[in-house]
Amino acid sequence: MTLFTTNYNNLNSKNDEYKPIPEGIYECIIEDTRPDATPNGTEYIKMNLRIRKDLDKALPDTNGKQHNRIVFVNIWKRKKTGKYDPSDLNYVMKAAGYPENTPVKDWDDWANKLMGKPVKVRVMIDKSEYQGKTTERNQVWCNSFRPTDYPLQGKKQEDPFQGNEGSDEGIDDKDLPF
Repeated sequence: MTLFTTNYNNLNSKNDEYKPIPEGIYECIIEDTRPDATPNGTEYIKMNLRIRKDLDKALPDTNGKQHNRIVFVNIWKRKKTGKYDPSDLNYVMKAAGYPENTPVKDWDDWANKLMGKPVKVRVMIDKSEYQGKTTERNQVWCNSFRPTDYPLQGKKQEDPFQGNEGSDEGIDDKDLPF
C-alpha cells in the first residue's frame, strides 16, 4: 500500500515565502525571546514575532497577506558600553503592556513576561551589498514597537496555584483518599 504519490505540478515555483515581508505596520505575537551570541561572541537578544493570523479582515493589506510569517528581531549590546540600551528594552516592554517600574529579574523572567504578548511593529527592508550581490532582509527597530490596536480576546487564565509553596500543613493522613 502506498502512503502517497508525489505530484509537483501545483508547487509554487516563485518561493515567495523566502522573500522579505513587505514594508509596513504589522500586528504580531511575541513567539520567542532569549539572549544569544554570534560565533564570535557578540551578545544579543533574539526575538521571533509571528504575524497575527486573526486579523485578516481587519488588516487585509498587511496581516491578511502575510499572516503566520515570522519576523526576526535582534537587539544588540552596545559596543561602547557592552550593555543593552535600556530604551531598546523599555520600548518592547511598554508595547507589551507592562506599566512603568515593572521589575525584570532575569532573562527567564523577560521571556515569561513577553512570550504570547501582542505588539504592533514597523517592518522595514534592509538592503546590504557584499561582493557585488545585494541581499534584502527584514529589519524591525525597537523604537518601532507599539502597543497593539487589537488586544487578544481571551484573557490569560490566572494560575490557581500561584503563591502555593506546597505546604502540607493542616492535612491529616486520614483526610487523604489513599
